[in-house]
Amino acid sequence: MTAADKKIISSILAKTDKDPEIGSLKTISFPELYNYLGKEEISLIKNFLKINPHAYGFKGKFLGMAGVPRNLVVIKNQTYTFRRKQKTIGEQCLPKSVYEAYGKLNQALRRETGRTLLISFGYRSPAYQVITFFYYLKFYGFNFKKTAKRVAFPGYSEHGAPRWPAIDFVTMKGMPSDKNPLDFVSTEEYRWLLKNAHRFGFYLSYPKNNKDGIMYEPWHWRFEK
Repeated sequence: MTAADKKIISSILAKTDKDPEIGSLKTISFPELYNYLGKEEISLIKNFLKINPHAYGFKGKFLGMAGVPRNLVVIKNQTYTFRRKQKTIGEQCLPKSVYEAYGKLNQALRRETGRTLLISFGYRSPAYQVITFFYYLKFYGFNFKKTAKRVAFPGYSEHGAPRWPAIDFVTMKGMPSDKNPLDFVSTEEYRWLLKNAHRFGFYLSYPKNNKDGIMYEPWHWRFEK
Protein backbone atom coordinates (compact mmCIF):
# COMPACT_ATOMS: atom_id res chain seq x y z
CA MET A 1 0.00 0.00 0.00
CA THR A 2 1.43 3.35 -1.06
CA ALA A 3 1.72 6.49 1.01
CA ALA A 4 -0.81 8.10 -1.35
CA ASP A 5 -3.33 5.30 -0.69
CA LYS A 6 -2.92 5.74 3.06
CA LYS A 7 -3.51 9.47 2.73
CA ILE A 8 -6.66 8.95 0.66
CA ILE A 9 -8.06 6.38 3.12
CA SER A 10 -7.38 8.73 6.02
CA SER A 11 -9.22 11.47 4.12
CA ILE A 12 -12.25 9.21 3.56
CA LEU A 13 -12.33 8.33 7.26
CA ALA A 14 -12.05 11.99 8.26
CA LYS A 15 -14.94 13.01 6.02
CA THR A 16 -17.28 10.23 7.10
CA ASP A 17 -16.46 10.75 10.76
CA LYS A 18 -16.90 14.51 10.93
CA ASP A 19 -19.46 15.53 8.29
CA PRO A 20 -22.80 16.02 10.12
CA GLU A 21 -24.74 16.08 6.86
CA ILE A 22 -24.04 12.42 6.14
CA GLY A 23 -26.42 11.29 8.87
CA SER A 24 -26.66 7.62 9.72
CA LEU A 25 -23.75 5.97 7.96
CA LYS A 26 -24.94 2.46 8.81
CA THR A 27 -27.52 2.61 6.02
CA ILE A 28 -25.66 4.71 3.46
CA SER A 29 -25.62 3.61 -0.19
CA PHE A 30 -22.64 3.88 -2.53
CA PRO A 31 -24.17 6.79 -4.52
CA GLU A 32 -24.86 8.64 -1.27
CA LEU A 33 -21.34 8.00 -0.02
CA TYR A 34 -19.78 9.12 -3.28
CA ASN A 35 -21.60 12.45 -3.03
CA TYR A 36 -19.30 13.39 -0.15
CA LEU A 37 -16.04 12.20 -1.70
CA GLY A 38 -13.61 13.38 -4.33
CA LYS A 39 -12.55 11.60 -7.52
CA GLU A 40 -9.43 10.03 -6.01
CA GLU A 41 -11.37 8.74 -3.01
CA ILE A 42 -14.13 7.26 -5.18
CA SER A 43 -11.55 5.65 -7.48
CA LEU A 44 -9.76 4.04 -4.54
CA ILE A 45 -13.02 2.57 -3.23
CA LYS A 46 -13.99 1.20 -6.63
CA ASN A 47 -10.58 -0.44 -6.98
CA PHE A 48 -10.91 -1.87 -3.48
CA LEU A 49 -14.26 -3.42 -4.43
CA LYS A 50 -12.54 -5.32 -7.26
CA ILE A 51 -10.24 -7.17 -4.84
CA ASN A 52 -11.01 -10.85 -4.31
CA PRO A 53 -10.80 -11.56 -0.54
CA HIS A 54 -9.99 -15.20 -1.26
CA ALA A 55 -6.52 -14.00 -2.25
CA TYR A 56 -6.01 -13.06 1.41
CA GLY A 57 -7.16 -16.32 2.98
CA PHE A 58 -10.86 -15.62 3.32
CA LYS A 59 -12.88 -18.64 2.18
CA GLY A 60 -16.44 -17.50 2.81
CA LYS A 61 -19.13 -17.09 0.18
CA PHE A 62 -20.23 -13.88 -1.49
CA LEU A 63 -23.46 -12.93 0.31
CA GLY A 64 -24.57 -10.15 -1.99
CA MET A 65 -24.76 -6.37 -2.10
CA ALA A 66 -28.48 -6.02 -1.41
CA GLY A 67 -30.16 -2.71 -0.75
CA VAL A 68 -30.95 -1.49 2.74
CA PRO A 69 -33.84 -3.39 4.41
CA ARG A 70 -36.98 -1.32 4.88
CA ASN A 71 -37.86 -2.67 8.32
CA LEU A 72 -34.80 -1.54 10.25
CA VAL A 73 -35.19 -0.69 13.93
CA VAL A 74 -32.87 2.06 15.20
CA ILE A 75 -31.16 1.47 18.57
CA LYS A 76 -29.84 4.55 20.38
CA ASN A 77 -28.34 5.57 23.72
CA GLN A 78 -26.65 2.27 24.60
CA THR A 79 -24.11 2.88 27.35
CA TYR A 80 -21.59 0.74 29.19
CA THR A 81 -18.76 1.30 31.65
CA PHE A 82 -15.20 0.51 30.61
CA ARG A 83 -12.35 1.14 33.05
CA ARG A 84 -14.64 3.32 35.17
CA LYS A 85 -15.56 5.53 32.23
CA GLN A 86 -19.00 5.56 30.69
CA LYS A 87 -19.06 4.96 26.96
CA THR A 88 -21.92 5.45 24.53
CA ILE A 89 -22.32 3.21 21.50
CA GLY A 90 -23.18 4.97 18.26
CA GLU A 91 -26.56 4.47 16.65
CA GLN A 92 -27.13 0.88 15.52
CA CYS A 93 -29.80 -0.75 13.34
CA LEU A 94 -31.32 -4.22 13.15
CA PRO A 95 -33.99 -5.77 10.94
CA LYS A 96 -37.21 -5.98 12.96
CA SER A 97 -37.18 -9.78 13.25
CA VAL A 98 -33.59 -9.76 14.54
CA TYR A 99 -34.34 -6.95 16.98
CA GLU A 100 -37.31 -8.85 18.41
CA ALA A 101 -35.25 -12.04 18.77
CA TYR A 102 -32.45 -10.05 20.44
CA GLY A 103 -34.98 -8.64 22.91
CA LYS A 104 -36.17 -12.11 23.88
CA LEU A 105 -32.58 -13.32 24.23
CA ASN A 106 -31.72 -10.41 26.51
CA GLN A 107 -34.80 -10.96 28.66
CA ALA A 108 -33.79 -14.57 29.24
CA LEU A 109 -30.16 -13.58 29.88
CA ARG A 110 -31.19 -11.03 32.54
CA ARG A 111 -33.60 -13.45 34.14
CA GLU A 112 -31.06 -16.26 34.32
CA THR A 113 -27.84 -14.35 35.02
CA GLY A 114 -28.77 -10.77 35.89
CA ARG A 115 -26.65 -9.54 32.97
CA THR A 116 -27.33 -7.68 29.73
CA LEU A 117 -25.77 -7.69 26.28
CA LEU A 118 -25.60 -4.59 24.13
CA ILE A 119 -25.19 -4.29 20.37
CA SER A 120 -21.79 -2.95 19.35
CA PHE A 121 -22.54 -3.53 15.66
CA GLY A 122 -25.76 -4.47 13.93
CA TYR A 123 -26.73 -3.86 10.31
CA ARG A 124 -24.09 -2.28 8.08
CA SER A 125 -24.74 -1.49 4.43
CA PRO A 126 -22.11 -2.67 1.93
CA ALA A 127 -20.99 0.96 1.51
CA TYR A 128 -20.55 1.35 5.25
CA GLN A 129 -18.66 -1.95 5.32
CA VAL A 130 -16.04 -0.23 3.16
CA ILE A 131 -15.69 2.49 5.80
CA THR A 132 -15.49 -0.14 8.54
CA PHE A 133 -12.75 -2.03 6.68
CA PHE A 134 -10.78 1.20 6.17
CA TYR A 135 -11.17 2.13 9.84
CA TYR A 136 -9.61 -1.14 10.99
CA LEU A 137 -7.06 -1.04 8.19
CA LYS A 138 -5.76 2.20 9.67
CA PHE A 139 -6.16 0.84 13.22
CA TYR A 140 -3.89 -2.09 12.29
CA GLY A 141 -1.24 0.19 10.83
CA PHE A 142 -2.40 -0.32 7.22
CA ASN A 143 -1.58 -4.02 7.40
CA PHE A 144 -3.92 -5.28 4.68
CA LYS A 145 -3.45 -9.02 5.30
CA LYS A 146 -4.08 -8.64 9.04
CA THR A 147 -7.20 -6.56 8.44
CA ALA A 148 -8.56 -9.02 5.87
CA LYS A 149 -8.47 -11.77 8.49
CA ARG A 150 -10.42 -9.64 10.95
CA VAL A 151 -12.92 -7.68 8.86
CA ALA A 152 -15.06 -9.01 6.03
CA PHE A 153 -15.03 -7.36 2.63
CA PRO A 154 -18.21 -5.62 1.40
CA GLY A 155 -20.60 -8.23 0.07
CA TYR A 156 -19.07 -10.92 2.28
CA SER A 157 -20.13 -9.53 5.65
CA GLU A 158 -23.05 -10.99 7.55
CA HIS A 159 -23.75 -7.52 8.94
CA GLY A 160 -25.05 -6.51 5.53
CA ALA A 161 -26.53 -9.83 4.44
CA PRO A 162 -30.36 -9.98 4.47
CA ARG A 163 -30.28 -13.77 4.82
CA TRP A 164 -27.67 -13.96 7.60
CA PRO A 165 -28.06 -10.74 9.65
CA ALA A 166 -25.56 -10.67 12.48
CA ILE A 167 -25.00 -8.93 15.81
CA ASP A 168 -21.69 -8.13 17.46
CA PHE A 169 -22.35 -8.24 21.20
CA VAL A 170 -20.63 -6.27 23.94
CA THR A 171 -21.09 -6.58 27.70
CA MET A 172 -22.00 -3.80 30.11
CA LYS A 173 -18.29 -3.74 31.04
CA GLY A 174 -17.18 -3.07 27.46
CA MET A 175 -15.99 -6.55 26.57
CA PRO A 176 -14.75 -7.21 23.95
CA SER A 177 -12.59 -4.18 23.16
CA ASP A 178 -10.64 -3.53 19.97
CA LYS A 179 -7.33 -3.98 21.78
CA ASN A 180 -8.40 -7.15 23.60
CA PRO A 181 -11.12 -8.75 21.47
CA LEU A 182 -10.86 -12.25 22.90
CA ASP A 183 -11.55 -11.09 26.45
CA PHE A 184 -15.21 -11.77 25.61
CA VAL A 185 -14.44 -15.50 25.93
CA SER A 186 -13.97 -15.15 29.70
CA THR A 187 -17.39 -13.60 30.31
CA GLU A 188 -20.44 -15.26 31.80
CA GLU A 189 -22.45 -13.76 28.94
CA TYR A 190 -20.43 -15.70 26.37
CA ARG A 191 -20.77 -18.96 28.28
CA TRP A 192 -24.52 -18.38 28.44
CA LEU A 193 -24.69 -17.69 24.69
CA LEU A 194 -22.93 -20.96 23.90
CA LYS A 195 -25.62 -22.86 25.77
CA ASN A 196 -28.68 -20.80 24.99
CA ALA A 197 -28.35 -18.54 21.94
CA HIS A 198 -29.79 -21.17 19.60
CA ARG A 199 -33.07 -21.01 21.51
CA PHE A 200 -33.56 -17.56 19.99
CA GLY A 201 -32.16 -18.26 16.53
CA PHE A 202 -28.58 -17.03 17.05
CA TYR A 203 -25.50 -19.04 16.10
CA LEU A 204 -21.78 -18.40 16.45
CA SER A 205 -20.50 -17.55 12.97
CA TYR A 206 -16.76 -17.79 13.42
CA PRO A 207 -15.64 -20.36 16.00
CA LYS A 208 -12.02 -21.44 16.31
CA ASN A 209 -10.54 -22.83 13.09
CA ASN A 210 -13.67 -21.96 11.11
CA LYS A 211 -13.93 -22.89 7.45
CA ASP A 212 -14.20 -19.27 6.30
CA GLY A 213 -10.64 -18.40 7.31
CA ILE A 214 -11.82 -15.66 9.69
CA MET A 215 -10.26 -15.15 13.10
CA TYR A 216 -12.15 -16.52 16.11
CA GLU A 217 -14.98 -14.05 16.84
CA PRO A 218 -16.85 -15.12 19.99
CA TRP A 219 -18.85 -11.87 19.98
CA HIS A 220 -20.27 -12.30 16.44
CA TRP A 221 -23.58 -14.18 16.22
CA ARG A 222 -25.72 -14.55 13.10
CA PHE A 223 -29.48 -14.83 13.17
CA GLU A 224 -31.11 -17.62 11.20
CA LYS A 225 -34.83 -17.22 10.63
